[in-house]
Amino acid sequence: MNKIAADLWIGMRTGPARSALALASLTVGFFAVAILLATLDALRRQARDLVQSFGAETFVLARSDKAAEPGWNRRHVEFLRANLGAGALVSGLKILPAPAGSKGVAVAADAELARARGWRFVAGRALDETDMRQGARVAMASVDLCRRNRWEVGTLIVLDQEPYRLVGCHESTGLPLAVLPENAVCIPHTADTLEAREAYDLQRVEAILFRAVGDAAPEDLRRRVAALMSQPGFGSDGIEWITPQSLLQGIRRWQRAIAWTAGSAGGLGLLLGGVTLAGLLLTGVRERIPEIGLRRALGARRWDVAGLFVTEALVLTGLSALAGMAAAEATLRWLGERFPLPFHFGLGARLLPFAVGGVVGVLCAIGPAWRAARLPPAEALRND
Repeated sequence: MNKIAADLWIGMRTGPARSALALASLTVGFFAVAILLATLDALRRQARDLVQSFGAETFVLARSDKAAEPGWNRRHVEFLRANLGAGALVSGLKILPAPAGSKGVAVAADAELARARGWRFVAGRALDETDMRQGARVAMASVDLCRRNRWEVGTLIVLDQEPYRLVGCHESTGLPLAVLPENAVCIPHTADTLEAREAYDLQRVEAILFRAVGDAAPEDLRRRVAALMSQPGFGSDGIEWITPQSLLQGIRRWQRAIAWTAGSAGGLGLLLGGVTLAGLLLTGVRERIPEIGLRRALGARRWDVAGLFVTEALVLTGLSALAGMAAAEATLRWLGERFPLPFHFGLGARLLPFAVGGVVGVLCAIGPAWRAARLPPAEALRND
């Protein structure tokens, strides 16, 4: 180790300015590479978790506030359910105004919601048809919301000064914020809810959730739903189709932006650092000809001389990779406290920069090492 450090110090002394520029450029390059790998890995995990929680066989129809045509109601939901048959689960949702100071947003849902989401209940049960018919003052909420508010099955939840008894704690919603918020408390969608007391089948529905079950393909189900929605009375303006693919568009935009910015910065930094390192090694060969001749005269083989310069290049790129990764992790953790920038330093994000550094080091050292190894000992000693 001491011998390698001494050889490295001799090589860096031949061109201190070039050495500093090579180290700085390579560090910047590995800094960008580490950020690229960590953020892309985190976004890939987000995409995987999003599809798993939303459900690859699930999609949602929602109406925008600017839709000119009348909204849907419970009759539309029942019509879709009857025509889609056993191959689909259909549930209508209405998000009610959030009461001031409330710990949860009330969402009027039907008994099909828990089945359509495929929720697993940690405690209690789901809303059922009896709750719908009787207008029971019951509710279900996600287990995360229950833990935050210390709710248990049987707890009375007050929404807009009206009590609801919690009957079930289920897994997290996994749906986008505009459709089903994370702090949603689901109550029976009947005439006896927080909304205006009107006939049950005319109650407004803001979103309709569909889930393909059995052998039904999600693509076929979407085509059937689109055909049914095109009939008179549904309205086709202002409808938003929320699918796993549409939810992934935002993540893909992030991936493209980070790939272009961090990838370009990393590529330029590694290119400049590699060229500078190659020039540094070539200069070292010219200025260390007497040393090389002495090593050969004392019995060093060509591979030993070549390995000297390859080792110097690998140590320099390894140090640059280590410094770049440390700076990237510190920067991302500092930014993570201020901006919602995802990152994850997994095994790949920690090892791949060193692998890239090894490749860069070997490529930069091939020419100088080959030239140093081919120097005849006698000619090298004559240059002393």
